[in-house]
Amino acid sequence: MQAPMNAATEALGLTQLTLWLDPLARGGYENMATDELLLGRSEAWLRVYGWRDSCVSFGYFDTVGTARSIFPGAAHYIRRWTGGGIVDHRHGVTYTLTLPAPPSDAPPLPPASVLYAHIHGALARALQEAGVPCRLLACDAPPGGRACWASPVASDIVDSAGRKLAGAGQRRYRGAVLHQGLIQQCSPLPGWETHFAHFLSPQVSLLESASPWEGYESDLAELCRSKYLAPAWEDESHGRRSTSFY
Repeated sequence: MQAPMNAATEALGLTQLTLWLDPLARGGYENMATDELLLGRSEAWLRVYGWRDSCVSFGYFDTVGTARSIFPGAAHYIRRWTGGGIVDHRHGVTYTLTLPAPPSDAPPLPPASVLYAHIHGALARALQEAGVPCRLLACDAPPGGRACWASPVASDIVDSAGRKLAGAGQRRYRGAVLHQGLIQQCSPLPGWETHFAHFLSPQVSLLESASPWEGYESDLAELCRSKYLAPAWEDESHGRRSTSFY
């Protein structure tokens, strides 16, 4: 199904997008590893997914102690590969958008702030189509702490009262972009995902299988084993300094 080009599709350069409605609720690090695997693909993906356990995730440079102090009682505290604040996944809907690196003879993808505005612009339109009145925040709100929802930033999605409805973290790797987003404090009507996909790309293909490509399960198991479940991933010095205790 094709949709007309708009500001987001022109800025992102997405001529085609796979919308993956992942039917399988996965563990925290399985979700993180799946998103990283999608980033390694040569095509763009929009994945909408759930969580098997009660999880809180935190940006790469945050700490599990801070995450636990802000959102106690979760079963798992998961370090993300992206930035952003600390997010309670016991509420809301999560999605991931991956943008492959442009060809070597094409311009690079826009800066993070521009990408963020275009992606959230498309999401805001999709939420409006799905019955959620909302808008993009024009500028950063005053800092409210490390909890992601306490400190809305420019181009986050808010309601008429300024409550944050959607935010995200990004990672750029070898020219490709991983955008991990969350929608909370609203209940969009069914079909918002399709609206979102078509506001991002004129050509969308739908996937509803638990296995997006042949060999995915073995790729997932290996990445979880070698990275996300390895002791180094929990090392809050990130390999750059020794941890000191005073």
